[in-house]
Amino acid sequence: MAKNKNCCNTCYDVVEEKIGYVFSEYGKFVARHPWKFVLIGVLLNGLLGLGMLRLNVVIDVERVYTPIGSQASKDADQIRALFPDMSGTNFVSHQMPDLGRFGEVIVIPKGGNILDGTFLTKLTDMYNFILGIGTTDENGAPVTLNDICAKIHGACSVDGSLFVDTNFITDVNASTAIPFPFYLHPTQGQIYYEQLIGGAVVSATNTLTSAKMLILRVNLRTDSDYFVETAKNWQDSFLKKMKEYSSDDFDISFSHTDSLSEELNDNVSGDILFFSITFTVIITYACVATMTARCDVVGQKSNLGFAGVIAAGLAIVAAFGVGSACGVEFVSIVGVIPFLIIGIGVDDMFMLMSGITNADYNADVETRIGETMRTSGVSITITTLTDLLAFAAGASSVFLSVRNFCIYCAIAVIFCYINQATIFLASIAINEKRTEDNRHYSTCFKVKTPSEVDKNKESSCYLLCCSGRKPKEIRESESLFDRFPKWLIPKITMPLPAKILILVAFVIYLGVSIWGCTRLEQGLILKDLVSKDSYYYEYREYYDRNFPEGTVVSVVIDETVTYSRNNVQNNIASLLTTLKAESTVQDSITISWLDSYKVSGSFDNTSETTFIAGLQTFLNQPANARFVNDVVINNSNTSITASRFYVISESIKDSQDQGDFMLKMRKIVSDSSLPAFAFSPAFLFYEQYVIILSQTLQTLGIAVAMVFVVTCIFMPHPLLLLYVTATVAMITCGIFGFIAFLGLKLSAITMIHVIMSIGFSVDFSAHICHGYMISSGETKNERMVAGIKRSGAPIFHGAISTILGVILLAFAKSFIFYSFFQVMSLVITFGILHALLLLPVILSLIGPSNSMGESKIDVKSESPAFSGVHNNGYEMTSSQKNVH
Repeated sequence: MAKNKNCCNTCYDVVEEKIGYVFSEYGKFVARHPWKFVLIGVLLNGLLGLGMLRLNVVIDVERVYTPIGSQASKDADQIRALFPDMSGTNFVSHQMPDLGRFGEVIVIPKGGNILDGTFLTKLTDMYNFILGIGTTDENGAPVTLNDICAKIHGACSVDGSLFVDTNFITDVNASTAIPFPFYLHPTQGQIYYEQLIGGAVVSATNTLTSAKMLILRVNLRTDSDYFVETAKNWQDSFLKKMKEYSSDDFDISFSHTDSLSEELNDNVSGDILFFSITFTVIITYACVATMTARCDVVGQKSNLGFAGVIAAGLAIVAAFGVGSACGVEFVSIVGVIPFLIIGIGVDDMFMLMSGITNADYNADVETRIGETMRTSGVSITITTLTDLLAFAAGASSVFLSVRNFCIYCAIAVIFCYINQATIFLASIAINEKRTEDNRHYSTCFKVKTPSEVDKNKESSCYLLCCSGRKPKEIRESESLFDRFPKWLIPKITMPLPAKILILVAFVIYLGVSIWGCTRLEQGLILKDLVSKDSYYYEYREYYDRNFPEGTVVSVVIDETVTYSRNNVQNNIASLLTTLKAESTVQDSITISWLDSYKVSGSFDNTSETTFIAGLQTFLNQPANARFVNDVVINNSNTSITASRFYVISESIKDSQDQGDFMLKMRKIVSDSSLPAFAFSPAFLFYEQYVIILSQTLQTLGIAVAMVFVVTCIFMPHPLLLLYVTATVAMITCGIFGFIAFLGLKLSAITMIHVIMSIGFSVDFSAHICHGYMISSGETKNERMVAGIKRSGAPIFHGAISTILGVILLAFAKSFIFYSFFQVMSLVITFGILHALLLLPVILSLIGPSNSMGESKIDVKSESPAFSGVHNNGYEMTSSQKNVH
């Protein structure tokens, strides 16, 4: 056993020595040419930032937050290929392969019931008002709604026009029973309106008694690029007019095709303004946290805090520039990256500053910078690689939002590391040379030492502001912020009762997290993507609470079959019957051209040719125009190459149930003997509810595997591998569990948060493990205390700066930014608790043994401000060297 331990330790020492040597030589090289690294680094980042001139912003929610290449999107493409777009001549909404283009108004009568003749008369005025809204095309030419609206029977297709129809109003005024869910129109036939009314009250005889509100939906043409682009202009005009519209008889709420995407983008763009404040806060904290406790104008390092934050800021500029230049589309959630990267950059900054603080004060600048990179350089490399690989795993996601976020993040992490290892490391070297020359930290003029001032008997003010000397030991180079964690953490983790209490607390934490995981739901509530003062949020509130969430499902037969045969007709009927037998499908409604054709006088199935001839006669009748685009007949009129039939689901509100419904419909259709598939435009959104869990687990698995590999390379010790992996697993479990307690659901957005937590959880644990391994002591306790003294302050600073980086997002209007704040707070809290409480306890009890056998620890001296540690015998004199 002892041999195995020594072998593991020797392996670690060899890797540490080899990698450390490379980093040390690099650090010395930077120290010899610091100004070149600063100037070239700043110039290069600025030039790369010019790539943002090619920034391509994508705000389409359907494209960004639904799976790329999903079955639903492939089916939609298939439908577009099979059935022509007839929105300009014979529009039927349920035949669309997507949600189409539209402007929609929810009308809420102040009398509380839409079945009121006076209200319906007033509604007619608003209906005409909407039809009168015009716009301009891309050339500025005026365009009326009639020019670009979808057409049916030669008029604009407006869902809900039934409620302004003269026959319907006459029936309401005459108190005639209104049948539900179909209204029999004398010229248009049966009109299905169930999905257009909210809060409906239906009698036992299936007549509509009352309803709280209704929908008017203006459908727009999409059969050419001209109409699509002009429809977008009309949507803008529609939105402006509806915001100005008011009535004494009813309230309105409205939306159009791109409302969600535009409002989401506007909210995110507005919340990005928080970054300017955040950047200022981080700079302030970094400057204060790096300000030495000793009042000395030579030893002050607050300028380094400013340089470190600037280096991180430049990384963001360069990353966005490179990503944009490479054609990576900018999606709204990418807007949170600056808040994330600034925290990662400052974390690396404090780790490097810890390295220079712990370097030998008797050595020259070049040696001190080399020693900084030998210790802290390895540490930030480990955390950078783990962050990078976690985001690389996320870049394989089928969600555009997750993929592009992770790509931008990965690029930013790379530049953040490069900038810290060049611009900031060079800044440290410049600062060290300044202190060597005894120059003022702000003016850079040479100043006298305190002893020289005493000889000249200068004033106290002169002594305070115009004199100083190079720090000679750690206590003279530290800030009060640095001293606090290394004084506090050993006190609360090293006593045996405290260790027992901490272990019990984390067992309870793990149990609560696992319980929370069982409560985690999947789904994305659309209205939560925008702020509560958005017009779209109000619209979704009305819609979600009052209107049924039913969807029309088409059964598409995409191959040639002989419809004149009885067995084919029976198979179609059997399939539709099986679908309607499901509890989630309405059993009283079927839209079938075949059923209608069979009961018409034109029906003839003596042969396929006569069947098609009779069908064409049937379709040419005005009452059957709605079926024209449900049948595709070949040019020779000898076969039907494609057709479709429809069923309608019951109202399904829960996102998980919606996903299950989609899978069930697909299975029933695929199990039939017909060459068919099931499709609904709603399936494009339902796909995410089915795939999100497996995608998240797959990405997490890849990320953890990559983290394991990195840990193997840089910390090749089985115990460290075990501890780091277990820590990542515990933190990830906590994130999954506690986002359920926060009321969040697993979606493409929270999936990003979970991926992000992998990198951060490894960052903190890797720092403390690396600090432990490069420290020494007679016991594991002493070694752990030394490790805390080396790594505790950077971890503490990294956590505080990251929290400060996201704290303003608590006031964000955007769900994306606010949920980012919530989850990021969990990640940082769990990460720092595991790193500064659990891991020190574990390492002090069963950490790797020290193969070197030294009795000295690597902390040279401590500040008397927090001298409680000294009584345990851990202090070293300033003459003792750092031993590894």
